[in-house]
Amino acid sequence: MNHSFNGFPVADADEFRDLILALAASGPEAAKPTALDKFLESHPVAKTFLTTQKPPPVSFATLSYFGVNAFKFTDAAGKSNFVRYRFIPKAGEQFVPAAEIEARGADYLQEEIRTRLTKGPAEFEWFAQISGQGDKIDDPSIAWPEERQLVKLGTLTVERVEQDQSALEKASLFLPSNLPAGIEPADPMIGIRSAAYAVSFSGQQ
Repeated sequence: MNHSFNGFPVADADEFRDLILALAASGPEAAKPTALDKFLESHPVAKTFLTTQKPPPVSFATLSYFGVNAFKFTDAAGKSNFVRYRFIPKAGEQFVPAAEIEARGADYLQEEIRTRLTKGPAEFEWFAQISGQGDKIDDPSIAWPEERQLVKLGTLTVERVEQDQSALEKASLFLPSNLPAGIEPADPMIGIRSAAYAVSFSGQQ
């Protein structure tokens, strides 16, 4: 899983469950302080995640995406490194000015990417960020320092939007633990995500 914030709101699956429950119990009619207020008071990383997001992007193709979990890469000589993925848009990061966002409409990103891809593919440079001494491998809430080495793995090219999204979702099961030889999960959350995705997928059939 990748998203536009470099880090995750919580350290593990148990805390993520607690955050989701707090969000669900903190609607407009909830008494103050809400369950979410109490959760954020004791989880400053989650508060930073929820309150310091980037502005709305011009396009899905003008936003950087950061891998949530770490993987262990082992080469043919047996040397291992821990990495997190990163996708950087070749078009550069571009954001919508605050004064213009209301005029864009609720579905502007879906509309924009469909139009963009009729003119040419959207491309992202795919990097592995290499961990260094002291970096948290099994805690996705802590971003690794920006000075860590980035190694380019390739280019991700998006050429079209699938017209029948519902059918594609029913036919596809993404499991982050389904990996080729030489790559292993390094964060316990990867296994938990795979189990959760399988349950969700079974409910779509």
